[in-house]
Amino acid sequence: MRLPVVIAWLSPSLDREELRKVLQEELRGSHLRFFSQEREAQAYREQGILEGEEIFLFLAPLPEGSHFLEESISRWPLAYGLGLSQDDNIVLADTKYPVVSLNGHGYLALRFHLRGIYQRYEERRRHERKQQILTELHRVSLSLTGEVRLEWLIFKVLRLAIDNSGAERGFLIVPDPPESHQLRVVGYAEAGDHEPRPYPPQPAEAEPQIFHALLQHATRARENIFVTEADTDSLWTSHPDWEKLGVYSILCLPLVYQGKLIGIVYLSHASQSLLAEPAQAEFLKLFTAPAAVALQNAQLYAEMEERVRERTEEVIRQKEEIERQSLLLRQQNEDILASLRYAQRVQRAIFPPWSELQRTFPESFLFYQPREIVGGDFYWYTQRLSKVIIAVGDCTGHGIPGAFMTIIANTLLKQIVELEGVFKPSEILYLLNLRMRAALQHEEVIYQRFQEGMEIALIQVDPRRHKLLYAGAGRPLFLARQSKGIEVRPDRITIGAPYEGEAPEFSLHHIDLMPNDMIYLFSDGFTDQLNGEGKRYQLRRLYEFFELVAEQPARQQGLLLEAEYNRWVGNARQTDDILILGIRIP
Repeated sequence: MRLPVVIAWLSPSLDREELRKVLQEELRGSHLRFFSQEREAQAYREQGILEGEEIFLFLAPLPEGSHFLEESISRWPLAYGLGLSQDDNIVLADTKYPVVSLNGHGYLALRFHLRGIYQRYEERRRHERKQQILTELHRVSLSLTGEVRLEWLIFKVLRLAIDNSGAERGFLIVPDPPESHQLRVVGYAEAGDHEPRPYPPQPAEAEPQIFHALLQHATRARENIFVTEADTDSLWTSHPDWEKLGVYSILCLPLVYQGKLIGIVYLSHASQSLLAEPAQAEFLKLFTAPAAVALQNAQLYAEMEERVRERTEEVIRQKEEIERQSLLLRQQNEDILASLRYAQRVQRAIFPPWSELQRTFPESFLFYQPREIVGGDFYWYTQRLSKVIIAVGDCTGHGIPGAFMTIIANTLLKQIVELEGVFKPSEILYLLNLRMRAALQHEEVIYQRFQEGMEIALIQVDPRRHKLLYAGAGRPLFLARQSKGIEVRPDRITIGAPYEGEAPEFSLHHIDLMPNDMIYLFSDGFTDQLNGEGKRYQLRRLYEFFELVAEQPARQQGLLLEAEYNRWVGNARQTDDILILGIRIP
């Protein structure tokens, strides 16, 4: 990192050596450039701006240097200016810089101003570094979340950790089986690798380049551990295995999500220390959370893809056998149903328990009826302090494809709300749209012809203050109060769909609630349902039904909805997944 530069144009009457001493003491580590002529200072200033110097302070004598200071601050707005005077009575109107008189106790005043300037400069630099880290972390999160190929995700995690720590090599180690103390190395990368290298998984104790005692400690402690040869008093550097490794520094980064150890990134360098800059340690501390979420997500994808692959092969074998023996048809159907029920258990496990929402809203109901055993409709719920976040989504597709979409949506909502602490509905949908698009690879031309996406209604409820915030992408909110209904319309945006230009923003609606209000969130399955005559139920009829039953107990409303659906559909086939969620404000 370049040193901050001070450009000082000093007249011959000023004590240059005394000023140099004061500047060196107060502006620690700054690069001082003194000039006797204004044109020399101007020339260095222009050269420094072109070369990207970190110029943060201009000094000049007054009154002759007033124009130089004004011009310098105008040319380089991020820098500060300071005028030096030997006249106690000098008056300059509307200056953008402080003026210090060097007569009497002037050097004490100069020190005071320099300390204030340097403190503001340091605070600004810390803020800029923090923003850079957060921006980079956001980019990394999108990159990791959008990668579902386990081999490439492991490589990305290792390369990001290597690049941001200065390591020579890195290993990814996971519990095997999950939640056990047995560890297995599943990936390896070196600085300079551009693609995953073959590395057959093996027990961690079989890898000679790993400090196993330190690895076991990191597994139990679940915190970042950094050891370097320079720590002569460390117990680790005096361990008998340290000399055998032939390394200078080691860094262990446990990847933990919701208290569960997902994996450990193990980094090392043979001849130099890792984490040369403080920003590297800060970034890696934050990096472990999205890495853990992405790794768990990819493992889930890999498991489900393997299950689907196995079941597909099974169906093919059964189909061939059915062609020879029709008696095996029943077995084939049972196997397909078993596969769908397994997918249903996986999908239901991802949904938040309905009992948690009912603890906050005892008067609530859920009418959930997928067209197949699994579907693309889902609900999501979380609570932080007094705020409750509830979402109802309708993903593209039915069955297994729709279920895959709901898993992506649930994972992204957990990351945005629970990990990153974003609670405003419009901001949640904005980030969800970006990350869903990245996850579906709609940025790439070859995938833009696919139309996967999601419609969603999302609310933030504060039951104590009776406040509600709503944002919607294609799905409205309906509020029933004293048998009268109010529709809040959504933005006509599909989450994850391709778009041109800047990412669209979502409208945020503020609603004041009253006790006994009923809030309804729903997919389009009920309103699009066809009866025996081929007519749709329609949104208007559903709103009228909500107004009719809103005063009934929530459980009774759910039963009435089911009866109304059965009356309408008759002998017709269900056309779409159906999900309706209703909550009463206490």
